[in-house]
Amino acid sequence: MQITTNISNHNLIISLSGRLDTITSPQLEEEINRNSFDEIETVTLNMRALEYISSAGLRVVLKLHKKMTAQGGQLKLINVNDMIMEIFTMTGMDSFLEIDKA
Repeated sequence: MQITTNISNHNLIISLSGRLDTITSPQLEEEINRNSFDEIETVTLNMRALEYISSAGLRVVLKLHKKMTAQGGQLKLINVNDMIMEIFTMTGMDSFLEIDKA
């Protein structure tokens, strides 16, 4: 999996490509932990090039959502393809996550 980050106007943008699974989810967690969230109001996960997400990947997304909510911020998921959207729907995560489909 490839992860790129960019900070713009209190928004941390994390772009993901490849597979977010048991093997690669620790990479995303590590990348998230590298950033200071002191002045971050929004984290945007750009999933345009994400091919697959497993339960381990969902756990990282959920953990990030809880972190942002606890500090009064928000998590946005953008460019979510139909296959990954179906996983968010099946797990019920679409009911509390802000998701913009591709």
